[in-house]
Amino acid sequence: MKRHHPAWWIFGLAIVLFLRDTPPCVDACCPAYRLGQEFRIADQRILIAWDPETKIEHFVREAAFKRPEQMQDANGQVRQDTGSDFGFLVPSPSEPQIEEADASVFGSLSATIQPRIEVKDRWSVNPFPLVLSPFLLSSKSPTSRVATDSLPPSVDVLQNKKVAGYDVAVLKASDAKELVQWLKDHQYESRKDLEEWVVPYVEKGWIITAFKYDSDSNRTQVGTVRISFATDHPVFPYRVPKDQFAQQGRGNLLQVFVVGPGRASGSLGQSPSSEVWTRGQLRFSMPLARHQLEQMIGPAIASDQIKTSEPLWLTAWDDRTWPSSDQDLWFEFDPKATPYQEVRIVNRDRSVYLPIDVLGLATLGTGLWVRRRRVKA
Repeated sequence: MKRHHPAWWIFGLAIVLFLRDTPPCVDACCPAYRLGQEFRIADQRILIAWDPETKIEHFVREAAFKRPEQMQDANGQVRQDTGSDFGFLVPSPSEPQIEEADASVFGSLSATIQPRIEVKDRWSVNPFPLVLSPFLLSSKSPTSRVATDSLPPSVDVLQNKKVAGYDVAVLKASDAKELVQWLKDHQYESRKDLEEWVVPYVEKGWIITAFKYDSDSNRTQVGTVRISFATDHPVFPYRVPKDQFAQQGRGNLLQVFVVGPGRASGSLGQSPSSEVWTRGQLRFSMPLARHQLEQMIGPAIASDQIKTSEPLWLTAWDDRTWPSSDQDLWFEFDPKATPYQEVRIVNRDRSVYLPIDVLGLATLGTGLWVRRRRVKA
């Protein structure tokens, strides 16, 4: 396929069907639900590792979405949801490689970026009576609080495979209307916001990879998926349909981990006037030794997938505003930047004890001595 744009893709179009015996949560970004149902994006953790030598991005995602426990039927009666079948579509400019990944990688990443603890003494004066000290100075340890169905004729299936409990179909569609028609043919609600969201991607001629829960699988829950593809600049599909925007102050937690040849920074869009991404709170950005990196991300991305010999950094953010943007998140790297690690200050209370009874007697004695000297004088 001829490339018209730097390689990138968007994780999205969560497809919701109603079947039995399905898992409680899966990856989802852009829900496309049936009429009368509503699914929203929930907390997510993502890992992006970009190799500057091969220009390959490896994308690992642990995602979830919210769904109502009770819904109404056609007569307006409340009924209990008995299960759902889920899936999502991933556009990409070239045919991706899809494999299962070990979600335990996020535990290793979270442990690595924990703040460095610094203990500081906080001194205060604590007056006390010396004669009562046996009762008051009992020893205590200091404590700290750290704070595939039938497809339209114009949609080609490039490959079929089963990965991590999913049926995966790699599709090539000619334009956005064909994809929307595919959704309608499969009894999904084609809402306006979803149609507007998908148009700019499909019009660029990207390949669409469709994931759907494999009802024939004996797995009780789908796994985490790694998708690898070529791109000159690593990207995260930050853009979502407008009806998925979180209300101000009510965003979900998006944890972003990026591995690349320097301290990573993000921008919303790729134009010269692109907005600098400041919605994420920087947690960590440090160069890592190769063995550290392999041990950390190895469960999800094998060491032979990263071929570069350049020093690689890990940068991490927490974004509590997501989803709230109509632009995708692109990353750049600066190998000369200053490393950063959160520092959490723990104050340790220390006291200087003043025996007030002894001080009182000393003061009284001093006063009497001064008075006697005056009388003699």
